[in-house]
Amino acid sequence: MNKNFDVEKRFGAKLAYIRKSKKLSQMKLAEIVDMNFNYIGQIERGEANVTIKTMRVLANALDIELKDLFDFSF
Repeated sequence: MNKNFDVEKRFGAKLAYIRKSKKLSQMKLAEIVDMNFNYIGQIERGEANVTIKTMRVLANALDIELKDLFDFSF
């Protein structure tokens, strides 16, 4: 299997998992990072092409290392 298969969906699922584990709504996370909550939803569904800068902002807001968003073993 290709290791990069559906990386957007896997990244989004991991983001949602971490966000929920921190008891944050999409709305609250969007408020913290100054983004539209619809965009957070698009990221979590794997519909958005996220920049590294946006990934870093999300990781900082969730108080995790950026690499943690790419650990798909959850």
